[in-house]
Amino acid sequence: MITIKRALISVSSKEHLLELAKKLSQHQVEIIATNRTYQYLTENQIPCVLLSTYTGYPEMIHGRVKTLHPKVFAGILARNQYGEMEEIASHGIRKFDLVCVNLYPFHEATQHSDNEEKWLDEIDIGGVSLLRASAKNYHECVTLSDPADYSGFIQVYSDNNGSVPLEFSLTCMRNTFLRTSQYDAQIAQQFFNRENERLSVLYLQKNTELRYGENPHQKAALWTPYPPTSEYPMGLRFIHGKEMSYNNYLDTSMGLKLLDEFERPASVIVKHNNPCGCAEADSLQNAYEQSYSCDPVSAYGGIFLFNRSVTESIAQHIHEHFAEVIVAPSFDEKALSLLEQKKNVRILLREEVLHPLQEVKSLHQSYLIQTPDSKLLSEIKVMTGETLTLEDMEEIEFGLKVVKHVKSNAIVVTNHHTTLGIGSGQPNRINSTRFSLSQAGDKAKGAILSSDAFFPFPDSVVEASKYGIRIIVEPGGSIRDTEIIDEAKKHAIIIVFTGLRHFLH
Repeated sequence: MITIKRALISVSSKEHLLELAKKLSQHQVEIIATNRTYQYLTENQIPCVLLSTYTGYPEMIHGRVKTLHPKVFAGILARNQYGEMEEIASHGIRKFDLVCVNLYPFHEATQHSDNEEKWLDEIDIGGVSLLRASAKNYHECVTLSDPADYSGFIQVYSDNNGSVPLEFSLTCMRNTFLRTSQYDAQIAQQFFNRENERLSVLYLQKNTELRYGENPHQKAALWTPYPPTSEYPMGLRFIHGKEMSYNNYLDTSMGLKLLDEFERPASVIVKHNNPCGCAEADSLQNAYEQSYSCDPVSAYGGIFLFNRSVTESIAQHIHEHFAEVIVAPSFDEKALSLLEQKKNVRILLREEVLHPLQEVKSLHQSYLIQTPDSKLLSEIKVMTGETLTLEDMEEIEFGLKVVKHVKSNAIVVTNHHTTLGIGSGQPNRINSTRFSLSQAGDKAKGAILSSDAFFPFPDSVVEASKYGIRIIVEPGGSIRDTEIIDEAKKHAIIIVFTGLRHFLH
């Protein structure tokens, strides 16, 4: 147990400070505080000692030096177990048992100002030093580095009549070093980014232990940012069903990225990390019916995502089939009641729309990090055929929005803002083309075929002509572009180059 007799308090945020200080005062703890903290406490009738009175030195150079003093740091770092009490006592130094510090709000300063001087003013020096010293001596000094920790401390402190168990101090130590490392990382990242040099720093905490990973023999967990950026992982609140699996999370994330491409009512169905149906329409009912009709076989056991409230009619259809996960911003009361009849179906409310800031892939103890694929096209160049109509342009955009979320080599056949056939993940483009066209069948006549990358040979154009495809959309850039264009002319197919590739591996 660590008995608290003397505390040093120096805080930027006064949140919850009075509750903490009152509890310490009730146990006759001597509180020593820096200038503004001292003023705040004394104004609220909390007895304390001004730090400069204790050290014999005033705060200097506009307050940038106030705690960096031997009377402070020796009092924090001195250890009973090594007989160092006599040494510090000979210099008039008293031991600290608690250090409560929260740091200058550097991150907030960078959000509200482009002035480097203001950034530099908000870089905490003494605070970080105090926290590190106290955390280093966690066997004999407790560290509170965030107002969020106060309530837990007060409870433990009260339960133990003015003392704190070593286990609690160890937890405080871990949190403290994590927070100081985050603080330093924010500063480094800000000044790297200022020079357009990217520095990626990612802190994670384990949110949920999962039953297993992609396969039952693999261990897995869901990790979320620390400190949290949202109350719910991916902005989704779990309201019903069996616990989410590794694959559920992976497929849901993929579906959300595609769903967010659309402003009109839209429905996305995902299977094995690929869309197997997608549509947008004037009503969610129509969008759902069209997305489901693309591939009803693959929709079985899929992830169903919506950007509007799910109605009873949609819920009835899903209920008659098999869904793993259903995601929507809301559900009609009767719809939710119906869906909850199946105890295992996972139902999630989308409380917040979050967008990925970066994409990270593990690479044998190294990592690939990239920005998300947030662009759709860079140009529209009609290489053959007639002038495009407004309806053609809208259909082209729909196809591109889908194809960028399909695993390469990706081919998508669409019409009337509905997927008709999706060819994904094939090691060659002609097989993806054949699959998507065979899935679309007779519906492919007059439709648009979109490709995530250029055609290396004219064979896909020949295949598309057999099904009556009217427009082919691809980035262009192949050494055989001329052959592709000539083949399209033979079959009166319009070729459109977008100038932008959408590989997804």
